[in-house]
Amino acid sequence: MNYRISIAYLSILSGVLSIACLLVGAIAVNYNFEAFSDPILILEYASQFKAAYWFNILDMFGYYILLLPLVFYFDQQYRFRTPWLSLITNCGLCYVLIGAIGAITLAVAWPLLMQDYLHASAIEIENIVLMTSVLTTIVTKGLWNILEALFASVWFIGVGRLLFNNQKITGIIAVVTGIATLIDALGNVFELKMLAEIGLNIYLIGSIVFMLTFGSGLMKKTKTEHIELRSHNKEVSN
Repeated sequence: MNYRISIAYLSILSGVLSIACLLVGAIAVNYNFEAFSDPILILEYASQFKAAYWFNILDMFGYYILLLPLVFYFDQQYRFRTPWLSLITNCGLCYVLIGAIGAITLAVAWPLLMQDYLHASAIEIENIVLMTSVLTTIVTKGLWNILEALFASVWFIGVGRLLFNNQKITGIIAVVTGIATLIDALGNVFELKMLAEIGLNIYLIGSIVFMLTFGSGLMKKTKTEHIELRSHNKEVSN
């Protein structure tokens, strides 16, 4: 399969799995979205431990791992366009790896803690609540919404600027998503909860729109170029 077509399919798949992640996440907490900002509320839906597991698995692949090929694709495409590309690429790699580590951590820990919570004694419940709160806060606030978000902001803004000349709409979406992740990070650093939530929500949707828009655009462009090349070759042969 053509390399660019493969990248396009992976980008679209990333967007689709990210949408599935949000849907499964909503099911896991019975559509009580406040649970995602309050670690203790997660345990109120302990019976949904399987949904919690798949929420994090889909998160790992949709929002993170499937972006790896795209990070390297942009590195190849724009290698000689800016001296900042190495920084942009490495920030993209850090964004993907930190995010994936956080997702797989919760994919392993949440189901175990949730199942234990269902059958725990009063004393055990206190320990489980404490463990869940500490672990979830470390991942969601520390790894995801501060450290990862800072790296993600550089990658999205950098890539968006590179795309702007040839794919203006996709470039704008990437820059907006990058600014949103920066707002999320700064909101968490300075304990501005409302600001952080606004940035996070824009990022969650913006990254999906970016992946779907870029993937479909790249696929259309590649197929058009392939058709034009075949037509040109036929004219030359005739």
